[in-house]
Formats: sequence, C-alpha cells, structure tokens
Amino acid sequence: MACGDVLPTVGAHAEEKKITANETNQILTWLSGGDVRSDGMANEAAQVVLENPKIFGDLLAGLSESDKVIRARTADALEKVARERPDLLIRHLQQMIDLAETEKVPAVKMHLAMIFGHLAVFEDSIEQLISVLYTLLEDESVFTKSWAIASLCIIGRKYPGENQRMLNRLSQLQNDPSVAIRSRTAKAIALLTNPEKQFPQGWIKSVHLQEI
Repeated sequence: MACGDVLPTVGAHAEEKKITANETNQILTWLSGGDVRSDGMANEAAQVVLENPKIFGDLLAGLSESDKVIRARTADALEKVARERPDLLIRHLQQMIDLAETEKVPAVKMHLAMIFGHLAVFEDSIEQLISVLYTLLEDESVFTKSWAIASLCIIGRKYPGENQRMLNRLSQLQNDPSVAIRSRTAKAIALLTNPEKQFPQGWIKSVHLQEI
C-alpha cells in the first residue's frame, strides 16, 4: 500500500482498532488479535479488497504471517474474495498449493480447499487443482476433507471428462471413519453420476459457478 493511503473505515471494529495511515498493512491489523475460533474482521477485509482490488496484495500477505490467527482469517477473507474475483487469486495458485501442503492450522486448509473450487473456471489450472485437492482429502480435519470433496465435485461437474477419475478417488472415502465424510461422499458420487442432480445448498458459493 502506498504511503499515506487510507483504507475505508469499516464499522465499529475498525474504529476500536484505531487504524491509521501510518500502519504498514492496515488489512492485517484488522485480522489480528483473538484466536482462530473467531473470524474477526475477515468479512470486512474481503469487502474492502473487493471494492479496492489494488490492495489485494496487502491481504495476500497474511498467508505468509507467522501468526496463525492472521493466516486463518486471511484465508477466510481470500475465500470470500475468490467467490467474486477468482482472477485476483489465480496468479498466486502455486503459493496457495505450497501452503496447503505444509500448513498445520485446520482453518487455513479448509478455506484453501474452498478457494480451489472457486478457481475451477481456469481450465489450464485444473490438473494442479485436482492434485492439491486429492492431497487435502488425506487431511485429518473433517471440514477440510468435506470442502475438498465439494470442490472436486465442482470441477467434475464443470469438466465431465474428469468425472471418472474423481469417482475412482472419492469412492475410497465410502468407508471413512467419519459419518460426515461418508455422507458427503455419497452426495458427491450422486452428483457426479447424475448430471441432472442439483448441488446441495451451500456447496457452491462462487458467483461464477452457479450454473453448473
């Protein structure tokens, strides 16, 4: 952010944090404090970036922070940005893939799993997306695995030629120890074997993928 730039004031929380133009990265100030169980100001940060795309880099920088709270809220905000502006994230796909493969915080990986589904509009990146989502299917977090399944379904529905290998991989989860994963898997298999079947409510959050 250029020196002297001031982000728009966002609600009472922003006022409480006393955000000033002198701070190096105001977005990350909004996303700091508390613990990973709270979204903090992730929604507000996403909205400001959507309204001011030139400061996207300030938000992305949060993925490299050592503070796990900032990383988790950054991933949350980025997921919300990706729903409307996936083009802002695709250039940083490799960075997000690298993080997905090394990150220890479940909330970060869960939101990355969601983001990879939003990026399904970029056909040239499908192989990378499928590969990292397969990796996330091995995650210990039920939430991460669940969203990896949903994102794979989005890719499979958008690119029917990928369906069979998706089905082959997802079928391995039919005996997963988690009831939630077994249920999610059954729904995913039904979606990929029946192109007329509608996605469950909430699976597709992307503005640009509503038609699949």
